[in-house]
Amino acid sequence: MVPGQLHMAIDTPRPAGSAPVLSDRLCALLSRRGRPLEVAQVTSQLLNLRRCPEPLQRRLVAEIVATDARLAWFGRDLVGLAPPRWEAAGFDAVRFCVVDLETTGGQPGSSRVTEIGAVRVSGLQCVERFSTLVDPGRPIPEAITRLTGIDDTMVAGSPDIGTALEGFIAFAGDDVLVAHNAPFDLRFLNYERRRLLGSYFTQPWLDTLTLSRRLVGRGISRHDLGSLSEWADTMVRPCHRALPDAEATAEILVRLLAMLQETGCETLAGAVAFSAPATSRYSYKLALAEDLPTTTGVYLMHDRKGEVIYVGKARNLRRRVRAYFGPGGRHGRLIGRALEQLERIETRPCGSDFEALLAESRLLHELKPSCNRRGVSATGHYLKVTVNEEYPRLSIVARPAREGSVTVGPVRSERTLRRALELLGTLFGVRTCNPACAGAEPEAPASCRGPCSGADPVAYRAGVDALVALVCGEPAVGLPDLHRRLADAAIRGEWSADDQGSAALEAVLTTLVALSRVRWAASRRAVLVESAGIDGRARLFVVCDGRVVDRVDVDSSDWAAAAGRRIEALMQRVVSDAPMAAEHLDEAMIIESRLRTRGEPGAVLVDPSGNRDVLVEAVGRGVEAALVEGRRAAERHAQEDRDD
Repeated sequence: MVPGQLHMAIDTPRPAGSAPVLSDRLCALLSRRGRPLEVAQVTSQLLNLRRCPEPLQRRLVAEIVATDARLAWFGRDLVGLAPPRWEAAGFDAVRFCVVDLETTGGQPGSSRVTEIGAVRVSGLQCVERFSTLVDPGRPIPEAITRLTGIDDTMVAGSPDIGTALEGFIAFAGDDVLVAHNAPFDLRFLNYERRRLLGSYFTQPWLDTLTLSRRLVGRGISRHDLGSLSEWADTMVRPCHRALPDAEATAEILVRLLAMLQETGCETLAGAVAFSAPATSRYSYKLALAEDLPTTTGVYLMHDRKGEVIYVGKARNLRRRVRAYFGPGGRHGRLIGRALEQLERIETRPCGSDFEALLAESRLLHELKPSCNRRGVSATGHYLKVTVNEEYPRLSIVARPAREGSVTVGPVRSERTLRRALELLGTLFGVRTCNPACAGAEPEAPASCRGPCSGADPVAYRAGVDALVALVCGEPAVGLPDLHRRLADAAIRGEWSADDQGSAALEAVLTTLVALSRVRWAASRRAVLVESAGIDGRARLFVVCDGRVVDRVDVDSSDWAAAAGRRIEALMQRVVSDAPMAAEHLDEAMIIESRLRTRGEPGAVLVDPSGNRDVLVEAVGRGVEAALVEGRRAAERHAQEDRDD
């Protein structure tokens, strides 16, 4: 980005009192926000360009930054003010100017400042103070006098706002500004400074109100200055006078900064970001995404200890990760925690979306990142029907039994499975109790036709066999019998089509569909052909038992031999009839979804009785298509690199 290349009319900063130029306005915008801003935010709010290509956005903003030493780049896409040692400065090395105002009302312009009080905090100690009454040039409302004790007599002969503001500007210098409910005080200060001098306060600022809400939270009932002063047990108590209120705020600031350090935030940049709005409070970490590739793959977020706290996948790694730090981003509780702890981002490029999904799933199960909700445990439960008992029992188990039962699954939602279990037990008359009831006066429900009801074991077994046929077969085949049993149960008063009954029926149907998908996924033998993400290469994924059991990279010259060997191995391989392990469920569903959506020529189903040569030719067509797809992806990524 070469300054001047766009020939924009950008002047160097002008003396105080002249009209503000773009760099002044950008400094003012940054001051009001109190944090670095992304390029898109600057072009939108400063230049009113909302649909501008990213490369042009950066070039426009670079022109402005290059003209003013007060501005600096923080990473590839962040612009901020340039305070000394911004990224490395610890709190004890930063000078803070804690300020408080008393005014005649709440609106700048129609209301005026009556008192300014400030305290300089250096080395986390109060070292200097500034205080002055201000003649507002108009009568002070009686209500304000009752609140603050400041009346017209007290301010008579005091400096006007111009003189008082000059004194405060000299006192504050480049210190980080701090106030309780800082937007209120800074609105007045910046309004008067711009009105009188044509400039703004351009240094970063912190708001102790925001800090206390995020750090103390519900530890106190209210976060007004008086309540916080009691909580912090400050030596100076606020009394609606500028200097005492500023002194109390300074003591509260030191206490809050200590709490902030306990969270791992120890720099000025981190403190400003922490107190920023939640939608962009982590924008200062955007620099971590600066050198990420634009290719498809998975990304791993590491904390300061090097532990992986979050895993995700993306078609464009750099664009996806940058989105976490951009304007308007809304994050859930867990990803917010990950961004707060984030210190390093690792990427693992993949050749295709499918490979990235597989890599993400396996990493989630292997690493169990603390900030991922999905896929961090071996979720899945099974329906089990015992067959080695006189009155077999229907139950839900976490692991498939080896002998003496029929076990189907896994199903991801235990809640859905339990709701389905109750209705299935009722419709087929199969008991769900454990162990068998005993006693002269059984308490079994009316729908149970188990041992407690004195049912005929042979008739009971017929219901068990029908249930096993339903859960082990295709849903469409068993639906007529299910419908008949549902009607009989309604006649007996054991089921009704109310909300509860409809929810139970929906759970049964959902469970049957899920069981069918798992069976299909476990029985598939296939070769999936994907781009390898390398020019002139494709990747063969060999699928069996719901898992990728082999993979190999091929090109246009060697694919036939590699495909032939793997198809022969698949045709000879015996598909396991054991229930799928719960930890393989996510991968199996990813593969099954890909097989259904990929279709020819990318997915080749291998039938043991099929013709080997025909299957190899089908793989060849998939390889040809994958190579074309890979070249297009390479061109797309190259264009995205140029755009970024």
